Amino acid sequence: MMVYIMSFCYILSVVFLCLAAATFFSLHKAKMYPPKRILQQRLLLYIFAAVFSFLLAWSLQHFL
Repeated sequence: MMVYIMSFCYILSVVFLCLAAATFFSLHKAKMYPPKRILQQRLLLYIFAAVFSFLLAWSLQHFL
């Protein structure tokens, strides 16, 4: 059961990293200020979620 949770967390971190990369590459296409600000906020949210899920999976792997 724990292997499934760790795998899910690793897969989730990869998905969030892909979302962050797509948001980063679309950031230069945003011309106006408010959409660019929203994209920057989403980018930070995706990076935070990816790091959090990776650290959660790593801690489950090494401490349990």
